Amino acid sequence: MSDAVRTAARAVRGPRPVRAHCELDDWTFDPRYTDGRCPICGWQPPGAPSAPVWVLAARKFEWELTGLFLLLVVLVILGAAVAAAAGYRLPLFRSHPPAPAVTHTSVTHASGARTGTPTPHTSASPSHHP
Repeated sequence: MSDAVRTAARAVRGPRPVRAHCELDDWTFDPRYTDGRCPICGWQPPGAPSAPVWVLAARKFEWELTGLFLLLVVLVILGAAVAAAAGYRLPLFRSHPPAPAVTHTSVTHASGARTGTPTPHTSASPSHHP
């Protein structure tokens, strides 16, 4: 095989894995996946590749908190949709102001059955008609 064919074959296979050996821990690791350091003691081999900047930023980002916030937003939207489908209208989303209260000039009273007091036109004894 010629050198050009070998070089092309290596390019197709991709880069060879980078391995580093920490003598303190007797541990072999790939520094690309450990931020360029030994995962046990933190030793950094000379010239070891580290993770790209976007990977480092993604590792520091609070994904759980973002997921909880998005869940809250989805649940509020879902609750508003269910309330609207059931016919409930929230006071915040009224399209028109409420109607003014109706005032009556005459005052009505509740019946005796509701208040527990006898009404004046009823008598305690039953009336018998011949």
